[in-house]
Amino acid sequence: MNIKINNLTKKYGGKTVFENYSNTLEINGILLVKGASGCGKTTLMKMIAGLESYSGEISVPTSKISFMFQEDRLIPFVSVLKNVAAVSDIETAKRYLCKLGLEKEFNSPPLSLSGGMRRRASLARALSYPADLVILDEPFKGLDEELKQKEVEIIKEESKARDFIIVTHESFDGEFDNKEILYL
Repeated sequence: MNIKINNLTKKYGGKTVFENYSNTLEINGILLVKGASGCGKTTLMKMIAGLESYSGEISVPTSKISFMFQEDRLIPFVSVLKNVAAVSDIETAKRYLCKLGLEKEFNSPPLSLSGGMRRRASLARALSYPADLVILDEPFKGLDEELKQKEVEIIKEESKARDFIIVTHESFDGEFDNKEILYL
């Protein structure tokens, strides 16, 4: 999948985040996006997903986009299972929650979970949506090394059938070999 960006400009008040930025993002499974804090990584992802206004052009060859935010954004008054099933169905939600080690938490409210468990529930929701492009904004935040490795393996497996853009500050030692990296 290629995402074409042409003369992109984005300003917040008096601060210019992007000015006449053009690029073609070539995604063959997984594209990692890295850069200093505040350089516009999340803003660019939100514009690609159609969640932020901008001037210029962004051409994405699909409208089926799933987005995992930096914040968990789980609905606090419904169970973890219902949070994930809100974008798919119960069986799909169960499958991804089990893959991410949350099979005992189906009926738990999100606020009863640890921060790492909420991140995994958020990832399960993003993966459950039948998207062609999955954008993950800091999906490994707050996870220990073992859980991070488990998520990496799940994402690698999923990337055989659909494309991923992963915004991360993490450094990977071979986990995402031969993956493209966009530095902003």
